[in-house]
Amino acid sequence: MSGLSRCLLAAGLLIVSAGAARADALSAWLDTIAACSGKRDLSLAVVGFDAGQQVLSRTQADEVRLAIESRLQSEGRVRLAASADVVRIKTLRDSLNLQKPGEAEAQIRRAFDGDASIFFTEPARQEDKASFRLQAIAKSGDCKATSEPVEIAIRTKPGVVDIDQVMSRAVENLVRAAPELKRVDICPFSAASGYSACSAALGERLLLALDAESRSDDRVLRAQPLEIRKAAPGQCAASSAEVTTHGRFEQDRNGQSWMALEFRRGDAVLALSGRNRIPVEGLGCDPAVRPFLEHVAATAGSDRARLALLPAASPFAKGRRLDVRIEGKAGTKLYCWVLDSDGTASVVLPVRGEESKSVLRAGGQSYPYDFGLTDIVLDAAFENLFACFGTEADWPAALRQRWLKAAPSASDDAATLSPDEVLDLIEKLRAVPGVVEATAPIVVR
Repeated sequence: MSGLSRCLLAAGLLIVSAGAARADALSAWLDTIAACSGKRDLSLAVVGFDAGQQVLSRTQADEVRLAIESRLQSEGRVRLAASADVVRIKTLRDSLNLQKPGEAEAQIRRAFDGDASIFFTEPARQEDKASFRLQAIAKSGDCKATSEPVEIAIRTKPGVVDIDQVMSRAVENLVRAAPELKRVDICPFSAASGYSACSAALGERLLLALDAESRSDDRVLRAQPLEIRKAAPGQCAASSAEVTTHGRFEQDRNGQSWMALEFRRGDAVLALSGRNRIPVEGLGCDPAVRPFLEHVAATAGSDRARLALLPAASPFAKGRRLDVRIEGKAGTKLYCWVLDSDGTASVVLPVRGEESKSVLRAGGQSYPYDFGLTDIVLDAAFENLFACFGTEADWPAALRQRWLKAAPSASDDAATLSPDEVLDLIEKLRAVPGVVEATAPIVVR
């Protein structure tokens, strides 16, 4: 038996563990349904919770439904129809390539066929338990039976809202507010007073929720596709004719994490989630909120055996020349820049037109001397981050051209990249297969 199966079985048995009285009450409820249908042995279509309920997440609601089904089957007189699993039936039908006229519709009808349909009503939640009633409506519609309250343990932490539930509810609110919706541009989540790795993780959960909406049966049947894009740099700060997402992550003084999400068109807010406490441990990210330079260094995919940056001093004294030793695997193609605390950056390697000089030699090299560049005198106090990406293979052509466009040349200085451009480049560069990063603070006092 798998770990999940054991969890579900244990959840189902919680109804019995409350005592024989509850078990007898459930049996008596089944007797009432049997009297309605005129049968002792029953075929039940367990529909579960209403799709719009906001007490439990989708995963929790599904687990509760499976636990109830297990408990009903333990009575020994119940056969279950596959009503709640009609999507799986549709997938199976498609995989079998059934082409007989009406066969698909007949399969779906059979999935809901039973002596009674079982709905879960009056859902409530208290810490790690969910309570509700089982309401049976006979197939003929002329008889109804409602159980005593049922209580089942759910997998959660007290007082914490499930992340996917928040995302799904916000997307549902958006669809209600903009039923003609055809496209959503996703902007990066921001973090209060800094940057956090959990911002990117929340963006991925939002993408999944929007993707689920784009593949919904309703959209497919109405031939109304939903296009999902990552917003272009600079688009999120300006008013846009497209619907854009604006999320915020924060961690309070007690170490609790929170998120809020808005969907906007231009200056109008179409839908929002409100401020929700979330369990970041499920995201697998570091929730710490850091200043920009610390965030970049903390989230870098570093491997000192492949690439390392070693400043000649820390801090450098004003008036001294910059000297950073670059060591690592010979043949590594270097792409380096200097990042400022305000989120901007300037490319330093390679120099446009001299790309072949930015390949690491055995034994390492010192920047700027060993790259044929002039001395850089540190004549003012500042704190920057020197950072390099290294690859053995060439970057994708479009990404490489984008980097070189911002690079210095023999006749031109490097362009200053905006914070939005820097964050977008970091995301794309870190996704390049085989890339390695190295960072080193450059402090001048």
